[in-house]
Amino acid sequence: MTAIAGPGGVIPARPLAAQAHALRAAAEFTGHAGIPGLSLTIDESGVSIQVPACLAGPRARAAAVIMLAAAAGGQATAGGRWVTAGGDLAGHPVRIFTPIADAP
Repeated sequence: MTAIAGPGGVIPARPLAAQAHALRAAAEFTGHAGIPGLSLTIDESGVSIQVPACLAGPRARAAAVIMLAAAAGGQATAGGRWVTAGGDLAGHPVRIFTPIADAP
């Protein structure tokens, strides 16, 4: 099996194997976070983790993004209706986000 070295370790070079690797890493990451209801998307561009709007209020959701971002080596920023962050999850780029304002 061919693999490439990433900042978080070795990632399989085949697309399906890389997605499976990202899924395992995301499952472990979110399991340790202990935040219920997180939504995960794994694709060729990386891992997306959404803190759902139904999880408490906007401050609690923003705090969840901040905590997850710190654990992924990133930093959260607020802009408009969203708090977003980037980071790294076992060598895969990760995007973490949540809405902090109601839709117009």
